[in-house]
Amino acid sequence: MDALVGVRVAEARRAAGMTVRELATALGWPHTTLNNYETGRRPIPLERLAAIAQALHRPPASFLVETAVEADLIASLAGNVERCLQVKLVLAALDEPPPEGLE
Repeated sequence: MDALVGVRVAEARRAAGMTVRELATALGWPHTTLNNYETGRRPIPLERLAAIAQALHRPPASFLVETAVEADLIASLAGNVERCLQVKLVLAALDEPPPEGLE
């Protein structure tokens, strides 16, 4: 899991157009610490993950999923209550049986 979270952090950092040194400087950390997190050599404590997420303008949950598609979906839904409600409505509809005669 540590390696997966590190990969997500590295992807988000690159997507933000930042180098390891730039993000580490913005966070006030040694660049080697951030590099160790990104490579999975060290686990990222939750408070540090939250700081990274804030610096990259992403929800922390976007770093905890397996694929980049899932991470992007979480990022696109974060903070948008209307969009979340729309997704909830669609998911609820998928759980319901089809109307009579459409089976």
